[in-house]
Amino acid sequence: MSKLAFVFDTVLLKDEKNNYYAINLNYQLWRDRYLKTFDEIIVSTRSKKVPYREIVKKPGYTISNGENVEIKPISKYNKVTDAIFHRREIENQIKEIIDQVDCVIIRMPSPLGNVACYLCRKYNKKYAIEMVTCPWDSYRNHGHWAGKLVAPFMYFETKKQCKQATRVLYVTKEFLQKRYPTSGITINASNVMISEPNSNILDKRVEKIEKQKVNYTLGLVGSFDLKFKGHLVALKALEIVKKKYPNVKIEFLGTGNDKKIKKYIQSKNLEDNVVFLGTLPSGNPVLHWMDDLDILVIPSFQEGLPRVLIEAMSRGCPAVGSSAGGIPELIRRDVIHKPGDYKKLAEDIQKLIGNKEYMIKLAKENFENSKEYAKESLDLRRNKFWREFRDNNQ
Repeated sequence: MSKLAFVFDTVLLKDEKNNYYAINLNYQLWRDRYLKTFDEIIVSTRSKKVPYREIVKKPGYTISNGENVEIKPISKYNKVTDAIFHRREIENQIKEIIDQVDCVIIRMPSPLGNVACYLCRKYNKKYAIEMVTCPWDSYRNHGHWAGKLVAPFMYFETKKQCKQATRVLYVTKEFLQKRYPTSGITINASNVMISEPNSNILDKRVEKIEKQKVNYTLGLVGSFDLKFKGHLVALKALEIVKKKYPNVKIEFLGTGNDKKIKKYIQSKNLEDNVVFLGTLPSGNPVLHWMDDLDILVIPSFQEGLPRVLIEAMSRGCPAVGSSAGGIPELIRRDVIHKPGDYKKLAEDIQKLIGNKEYMIKLAKENFENSKEYAKESLDLRRNKFWREFRDNNQ
């Protein structure tokens, strides 16, 4: 029997029957990715009590606990500052968990993860890091002054933890490895899970591009509460593109406080060029929405390796994006702009709209590159990595 503790920093919703719910870190993830290697899992993070009747109203949330998966939240950790003011209590709770398991996977960056790394080394517990995004970019673009204050600390702390770890899984090919190198065993494996792309999808995309005439639709995915997603950057670029292509529009997929966005749209007379879609169920509904797009836009200020971009690539969708995180690992450099550079973003969009041959070229490149992230291929590499972690001393 092998027992794993999985430590990360997010908020699971807890109902009256002590069931926990998450959007991405749900029971399907534990079953398909980790229970293939480990017999039991204890998941440790933050939690928030919410009535079940409210949880079911929240799009995308599904149950996280289940057979051989137990959730044990760190009750003393509810916000980032607790890692300082309640450090002793948090350490005691984490130690109690790691004492029950054979090994630990720590998803970083995370203040809670920093504590877990320290304790694993102190008590000689085998552990590995999953490095999923850049803390410097994340906290610096948090949108709150406290995030900017924490960014340097989290950058250097995460750098130290990766350096000292004996095994690190990175979601990028190069970006995170360069910023947060390790002396240990490594692998790059994206968190994205897509099916093997079908050639019929590419054929339909090429046909769509060839028939396109006047109306062009851009798409951007992300919560309005996440300022680093670059909604305003996209709108500023749209304002420029509209002058040459008045029938262009952008569709926003996501929820959150959109008051500032809507105010900007009204001030620039963009009401006829912007559509708010809210949310769509993950899976086929989102993929079919991508099939109707002409260009996916990712003007983010920070990213790991964006799932939405890889999904769009698997649909043969041309894309333009910023140089944040692992985006340049996925699409051509000539459709990359520096974060915040709306003028270059506008140029890239116009370059695609005005050249069908170029759009077809990008569609084919994106489609072929997405195959590298097919679930079957990634699972084989990732499972091998975790089996070796389970069976070896490091």
